[in-house]
Amino acid sequence: MTQPPPNPGRRKLILSAAAAGALATIGYFGLIRRHGHGALAQRATNFRNRLRIPGASHLLGEASEATDVSGALPIRLQSGILQQPLVDGSASDVWAYLHRNATGAVQLNPTLFARSGSRIRVELENRLGDDTTIHWHGFSVDEANDGSGLHPVRHGERHLYDFEVRNRAGLYWYHAHPHGQTGLQVHKGLAGLVVVEDDEELALQKKLGLTWGVDDIALSVSDKQFGLRNKIVHEIAADDWIGNKVLINWTPDPVFEARRGWLRLRLANTSNARLYRIAFVGGDDKPRPFHLIGVDAGLLPRPYRMESAFLAPAQRLDILLDLRDTSPGDLWMMRSITYEPMENDAGVGVPEDPAMEHPGAVPMGEGMDLMLIRVRDGANGASGALPERLSTYDTGIREDATRRAFRLWLQDSGRWMINHWNFHLAHGEDVFEIKRGSIERWEITNDMRSMPHPMHLHGFQFIVTGRRNSPAQVGAQTVDSRGRTPQDMGLLDTVLVWPGETVSIQIDFAQPYSGRQRYMFHCHNLEHEDQGMMVSFAVVD
Repeated sequence: MTQPPPNPGRRKLILSAAAAGALATIGYFGLIRRHGHGALAQRATNFRNRLRIPGASHLLGEASEATDVSGALPIRLQSGILQQPLVDGSASDVWAYLHRNATGAVQLNPTLFARSGSRIRVELENRLGDDTTIHWHGFSVDEANDGSGLHPVRHGERHLYDFEVRNRAGLYWYHAHPHGQTGLQVHKGLAGLVVVEDDEELALQKKLGLTWGVDDIALSVSDKQFGLRNKIVHEIAADDWIGNKVLINWTPDPVFEARRGWLRLRLANTSNARLYRIAFVGGDDKPRPFHLIGVDAGLLPRPYRMESAFLAPAQRLDILLDLRDTSPGDLWMMRSITYEPMENDAGVGVPEDPAMEHPGAVPMGEGMDLMLIRVRDGANGASGALPERLSTYDTGIREDATRRAFRLWLQDSGRWMINHWNFHLAHGEDVFEIKRGSIERWEITNDMRSMPHPMHLHGFQFIVTGRRNSPAQVGAQTVDSRGRTPQDMGLLDTVLVWPGETVSIQIDFAQPYSGRQRYMFHCHNLEHEDQGMMVSFAVVD
């Protein structure tokens, strides 16, 4: 497969015929959704579609159950392309993992459930027409089961992913990860959610009185770029691919009917590049406090009261919203509030014009309404007491950890780099080795002439040990002397590094595998990854 050339500038200036057609028909599709002004009740009329609930309805709407992967037989998924109605007008071409359940109904990107300590056994049959994989994002696995582009599954072939769930409870996800085409395949639809449970998680559900699919909901937040006839559009050589429509669980303009009580929302940013600043506003359009109770790899040690939280591509947030004192008919809006995007890499190559490449897309950093929450009549929901302690795990910082430094920067040619490495320039070879069982401290510094980079580590989780030179909008959320925010206080697999900032993370490279195990470290802005902002490294005995 031919690798894409380095991007000559952040965004192209050539407006294709398809993009021009999309601009002409945006009014028809209703794709421009800038909700920066106006009363909430008035804006709420734009939200008319009932939210699809993973585990209660299919992500694309067909009635089904979530899939338990802990059975003796493997779950069979087939990658393929089909037409599905998503927004008004023509059906869209969706790339999906297809599964036929016990009733014979076909599920698309089914939500998978597993217990910590059980096994995940999924067989992929590739009918996509090109190489693909299933990357088990956030899972502690061996190289063969990681699903990176090191082990592509060719068209017409099958591959069995079979591994023990060594992770604690949390919201994880799976997605395609072929070299050079990850952005294309994920944007077209090849991604699904995985819910892992353990005793701590089940105890919290019982304590609060939560019911899955009723007041405990997983949300896959993804923007898509729709063009002519609702075709999902993506250009491989482009940069920062953002969409002109946000879908939540594949639902456009979603509304969720909530009970009075606790509402738990487990958010996963499955977008290619869009960064959200999640908040919840009431009728006065002012942010309402919520409790952050978990991040990428599950529950935090304790809850944190917040009014907004950044959600970068691949990151997850576990949020508890208090609706116990609301009245039937009350409206709340889940919104991405305005922030400074710090896209400081403009001027490299040709000047940028995002409207040319992404017609109708709300620019990064501008406010966007995402989902309407309406309190319904009927019985009250979850109302148990929120514990002061949520979970227990090792959060100790090792000062004797081996140090390793990384610099994120942009060449004048427009090529994104990690130190002096680019995956394509290195021809996919491992650029460093790590001794199995060692503990390392990685110092990740992002150049000021850059943009925010969500850095993802395959195969391992980590803790954030500190932030330095953070921008004001991040520094305002710090909770300790190390500059960490509430999101930094849990176990992560993806960390957001802002321009000019240095983030240190601590990784324990202990694992039960032997021999040479290769993994990836890369930016989860998927266009950056595809352009080579990724390194391969090996864990060795």
